[in-house]
Amino acid sequence: MRVLVTGGTGFIGAWSAKAVVDAGHHVRFLVRNPARLESSAAKLGLDTSDHVVGDITDPDSVRRGLDGCNAVVHAAAVVAVDPRRADEMKQTNLAGARNVLGTAIDVGCDPVVYVSSIAALFQPGVDLLSPDLPVCGPSDAYGQSKARVEEYARDLQAGGAPIAITYPGMVIGPPAGDQFGEAAQGVEAAVRLRFLPGRSAAWTMVDVRDVAAAHAALLEPGHGPRRFMLGGPRVPISAVADMLASVTGRRMGVLPVPDSALRLVGRVVDVVDRFVPFDTPVSEAAMEYYTRMPDTDDRPSEVELGVEYRDSSETLADTVAGLMGAGRL
Repeated sequence: MRVLVTGGTGFIGAWSAKAVVDAGHHVRFLVRNPARLESSAAKLGLDTSDHVVGDITDPDSVRRGLDGCNAVVHAAAVVAVDPRRADEMKQTNLAGARNVLGTAIDVGCDPVVYVSSIAALFQPGVDLLSPDLPVCGPSDAYGQSKARVEEYARDLQAGGAPIAITYPGMVIGPPAGDQFGEAAQGVEAAVRLRFLPGRSAAWTMVDVRDVAAAHAALLEPGHGPRRFMLGGPRVPISAVADMLASVTGRRMGVLPVPDSALRLVGRVVDVVDRFVPFDTPVSEAAMEYYTRMPDTDDRPSEVELGVEYRDSSETLADTVAGLMGAGRL
């Protein structure tokens, strides 16, 4: 089948496109800047010649991209930590979802895969994240953006639309060319600091190749609405530190800062960032995820989609190798 992939110049989108092609399908990319395909998806060995220049917020270009396609993987999204871009992110992501998901259903695509996030369902106090939890979303703009799109996608599902929603956790792994994904920044910061703070904190991390494999496995028509957690294992920071020490050859430790103190630091950083924006993986929402993220119910993706999740040590090793190769470590 011919599959339209949005976000193919990004980390998850590029790896998903590779998995789709490896599964025997043909990929078409919807991109704003075709040159970026050469530094991302093409580096994975993909033929990027079938592409449509356009934007997910432009209905006409989306419709051109969908012409002749049987299915969709919608991975494009604005991810911004700068509070000044919060409104832009929310508006762009919702408008893009309405155009891509809505139009794909209108023209008869089956299935339509939407890449959501565990952020859309996260709420402190829940013991296990499952795909049937109500939409929640934390206080940060990214979480709110994902929650809004999630509500729209679920409305379409309620009407019977063959939309498959996935909920990846902290997605890391080998880069797609020059694309590492946002979560790699946390790995980079930890290795540079040589310690991980917290007491009960953990990383719920998943390999990008496993996420991509799930997306490819979902490309079977006739299943109707579906939802799958792709969170990956929840690894305590003590184990993360040991893994990072092993793959980097550097001493790594755990600084037993109270989790409540980390959340307070995140709130302070958010306040300062409103007046003096700066690039940091620390925020109130990030510290909530870091200290309160529960396990995710990934078993259905293993049973129904055949996903075999890699060991976290392999994923971290490949992430670190990529960061070192790019001169970031």
